[in-house]
Order: sequence, then structure tokens, then C-alpha cells
Amino acid sequence: GTALSGAITSSQTIFIYDANGACSDEESFVVTINPLPTASLSGGDIYCQGDAVADIAASITGTADFTLNYTLDGVAQTQSGSTTSISLGNTSGTYVLVSISDANCTNSNLSSTQTIVINSIPPAPIAGEETIYCANATPIALFVQGSGSFTWYSDQNLTNEIGTNSSLTPSMNVGTTNYYVTETINGCEGPASIVVVEVDNCGIIVPTAFTPDGDQTNDTWTLLNIDQIYPKNVVSIYNRWGNLLYRSNSGGYEMNPWNGKFNDQDLPVGSYYFIIEYNDDFTSSKSGIVSILK
Repeated sequence: GTALSGAITSSQTIFIYDANGACSDEESFVVTINPLPTASLSGGDIYCQGDAVADIAASITGTADFTLNYTLDGVAQTQSGSTTSISLGNTSGTYVLVSISDANCTNSNLSSTQTIVINSIPPAPIAGEETIYCANATPIALFVQGSGSFTWYSDQNLTNEIGTNSSLTPSMNVGTTNYYVTETINGCEGPASIVVVEVDNCGIIVPTAFTPDGDQTNDTWTLLNIDQIYPKNVVSIYNRWGNLLYRSNSGGYEMNPWNGKFNDQDLPVGSYYFIIEYNDDFTSSKSGIVSILK
């Protein structure tokens, strides 16, 4: 056969010859070179608290049984098994392979790492308080506080997304509307805070009479909150012949309400015609009779 030189690197039958002159003898034996076992990890991922966390799995080649040595966040761990896939569990942390031993050999030349990260769920963000508007008002944006990103929804199931900023301008649809906002940190969305916005068809009380007699009670024709509810209102008063007796500045009626006078002279007891122009693009003007009583 062929004379050997150097290390034997493959499984084969070896023949040894003993020769003495013309006489010789031989002996054969088998040299088996077993492959090193290998192992690699899979399954690392980032999760949110409460998610189903998959196990870290070691895929192994070699001859059973197997002993796997690894570290979890630097702490030595050992796992044994007879199959080519061994679970290392799903505890959060960093898994690093150290060595794998099978029935024949040990391989310490491994470089496989996987990490499980479980991020916490942020709490419900701090959102605005319940707000009530009149339908003609200009809404103020809703604001939310927190350090993450925000998502606004129009439904309790958080399926209909309506905004992704820290603020949201509510709609002015008449009725009560609930707005739901969540905070997301490290990819984990927390529970929602609820902000309630109520939009009413506001009106004002229009008195049918007043008594401008100087007794400090009911001396002016009071249209309570008209400037707040209808900031562009104009109020006009006429006598029975259609002569203008009083007209307010736009949005300034409550600063200078009608006091039953014309040209700083008291008007007589009687009925007078009024027109209230709300000027809000929603509410029609109102007209009617107001009486001066003494």
C-alpha cells in the first residue's frame, strides 16, 4: 500500500508491516476520525410584557447524547438531550454558546448568541380633562403628556386610528365624543386614556321684559353669556315705527347692555322690537318683542 506520513485526518484501515529479509507479516486496524458536533442558537426577539415569548432553541449536529454548555447573562448553564433540537427556555437575557459535547467529541469553538428582550408596557398617558363646548365655539386642541409616541383612536377597541401626535383637535359634532389615546415606548403600546368632549347647541336666555327704574335690579336687558357663546353677536333695538334705538358693538353687548334709554333719555313703558344677530354661521338671527316695565 501507500506509506503514511503526517497526521491521520480521516477514518480508514491502517496496515502495519513487519519485514525480516524475505519474510514479512502484517496487521490491520481501523482508525475512526469522528466529526466535531456543532450547535447554533435561534429564537431571540424583542417582546412586550404579556406577549407569548418563544423559546431559545439550539440546533445540534453530532451523535447523541448531547450536553450543551452556555451562559445566560454571564451565568453558566447546562442542558442535555438526545435530540438535535434542545430548548433553552424563554427567560429574558442574552444566551451565549460555550461548548457542545456528543457521544464522541467536544467542540468549544462556538460563536452563537441570541437575546430575548421583554419591554414593559407604559401606563396610560396623562391626557386632558372633559371639555364642554358650544357648537359655534372654536375647539382647543387636546394634549397628552409622556415620553413616547402617541396614537389617538375614536373607539374603545383601539381600531380606528385618528391621529399620531401629542395633540388632537376635536371635532365639533353636536353630542358627546370619547377620544382614546395611548402611549408607545420601545414598540409597546400601553392602555388608553379617555378624553370626553361634549358639544352642545348652546342658547341664551332672552328676557321678555326688564325694569330700568334705577333700583339696581334688572335695570338692563341682560343677555347672559351672549358674548362668550356668540363672540360676533350684534344686538339691535327698534321702536314700533322701526327707528333704531340701540345697537351693540360686535361681541360687546355685555360690556354695554341696553338700559332702556335712547340718547341718554329714559324710554317710556312699552314694547320694543329686537333683533339678535349671532353671526356664527350656525345660528339664525332671533327677533321678538321686549317690554320696558316700571
